[in-house]
Amino acid sequence: MKKRVIYNLGLAFIDFLMFFLICILGMFIITKDADYLDSYFIISSIIISFVKVAISYVLDVYNMLWMYSIRKNLSKLIGIAIAVDLVFLILSIVPAIGNYTKMRTTIFIVVMLMEFAYIITSRFGLSVYFNYFYHQKGKADTQIPTVIVGAGSAGAMVLNEIGNKKEYGYKIVGFLDDSHDKIGQLINNVKVYGPISDINNIVRKLGAKKVIIAMPSGGIAKIKEITNLIEYKDISVEILPDKAKLLQKDLSTTIRKVEIADLLGRTPIELDKSKLNSFLNDKVVLVTGGGGSIGSEICRQVLEYKPRKLIIFDIYENTTYELKTELDLKYRNSDYTPDYLALIGSVRDETRLEEVFSKYKPNIVFHAAAHKHVPLMEDSPFEAIKNNIKGTYNVAKMADKYGVDKMVLISTDKAVRPTNVMGASKRFCEMVVEAWNAKSEHTRYSMVRFGNVLGSNGSVIPLFRKQIEAGGPVTVTSAEINRFFMTIPEACGLVIESGAYAEGGEKFILDMGEPVKIIDLAKNMIKLSGLELGKDIEIEITGLRPGEKLYEELLLKTANATKTQNDKIYVEKGIHPFELDKINEIINHLVEIGHDNKAVLEYLQELEVIKRG
Repeated sequence: MKKRVIYNLGLAFIDFLMFFLICILGMFIITKDADYLDSYFIISSIIISFVKVAISYVLDVYNMLWMYSIRKNLSKLIGIAIAVDLVFLILSIVPAIGNYTKMRTTIFIVVMLMEFAYIITSRFGLSVYFNYFYHQKGKADTQIPTVIVGAGSAGAMVLNEIGNKKEYGYKIVGFLDDSHDKIGQLINNVKVYGPISDINNIVRKLGAKKVIIAMPSGGIAKIKEITNLIEYKDISVEILPDKAKLLQKDLSTTIRKVEIADLLGRTPIELDKSKLNSFLNDKVVLVTGGGGSIGSEICRQVLEYKPRKLIIFDIYENTTYELKTELDLKYRNSDYTPDYLALIGSVRDETRLEEVFSKYKPNIVFHAAAHKHVPLMEDSPFEAIKNNIKGTYNVAKMADKYGVDKMVLISTDKAVRPTNVMGASKRFCEMVVEAWNAKSEHTRYSMVRFGNVLGSNGSVIPLFRKQIEAGGPVTVTSAEINRFFMTIPEACGLVIESGAYAEGGEKFILDMGEPVKIIDLAKNMIKLSGLELGKDIEIEITGLRPGEKLYEELLLKTANATKTQNDKIYVEKGIHPFELDKINEIINHLVEIGHDNKAVLEYLQELEVIKRG
């Protein structure tokens, strides 16, 4: 801070001297007569020069970072120069200060032009010095040779904003484009190469280590196409945000690395915020499993709509504490102070649930608590019964007893024609919810099915990342296996909106897009890590695990599914196969035989809840 003040004072003193000398020089240029240089003229020039510096200070000239961007401040700089000259003109024609009768009008004009030129050239000189000399010292090896893909307006913006400025770490060595009109041309002395399909040869020729995809209008498809083209290892691929964000933010902070989510071919999902606001605003919302990857994101999004109270309920204290700490920090200095609390407890504990429901009387319940690891539930089916089935029954029962308006069950694509215990337990959870919806006079129950979410606990993405960090191999159960993927925020946003649409008994199915081959996902993650498959790391095919499908399904009968107001949400009206009394009977029997894994599987098959080959 002190250094900055000294710099400002020094610049102001130099301006004062230059303004004064320009007055003297302007007089000599026009009159060539030393008789004009009397004490009155000198005092007047000193006063005028001092006032000009004061005006410059008021206009915040000395706090502008001319050394970083003359282009951004050029229009303001010209305005300041004109203002300073007008001050000179006004002060010079006032008889009490200037000797107007003695001085010629041409002196005013020459002095104003000289001062205008001085202000422009001095600030421009500072910018050139700091950009091309001062900031280059000691940083010769910090810039990364970079190719910009896209020689349009976005690419030119990248070059102008961050290209060749050492503080950003990029050294732009070329553009890449498919346009024949642009190939071979220069953009600010940087050559345009092409076509894009020749990216590997061009990157190798230019010695580039980084690629910035500056084609926002190309969308996800273009990012995926270009990333898949790159075969040269150790190349870091980065992208620009969409056009709207480009106009709102500092470009240097919005360029980011390509992530696996960018390669899934998913388009952004628009939510009906007005509907969500009427659904959640001023309501008491309970989220079971609120500390998990899905539950915690539901909590974050619910708070955006200002509920009366949010109750985060989970058995696992570590992630629940982390979420509470995150929210405390987020809202500490916010204008909005939400009312939320984190409670530890299990959905298997009916007494604990009764305490929570009776005390807080939630209006809306999102039931995300569940065991969901397929191989673990194969070895411990009774835990799936206790936590998933019995836990869901307990929450649904409390929702009815304490007058909850809506309860939304978070289900899974594995509940469709389930071949494993986890999927079977979630299918039975759907039956529980459908049975309660048929019985309850006031609570509207619904469920939402979706596939894998990127980065969630149990997702293949964190597993692959750890395997890559460990040097491999990356394990895939089958070269043909595929899965649907969605990001956590978009899945949770659609879950909440599904709850807003619910009238009771619906089975909402989220549009997961096109399925992705797991082996392709592994290959892309290896490439994005800067490694080469077959040389740096291997993929190992391990074989399908018990109960694992080659592909997942989201709908039992697509003909029965219709779109909601949101094109990404389908609805299938549930038909509960069992009455609530029968559900109770089945659960009690499952609890009795629960420790006998074989008996549990046989009973589930008998009920046609699970189908094993």
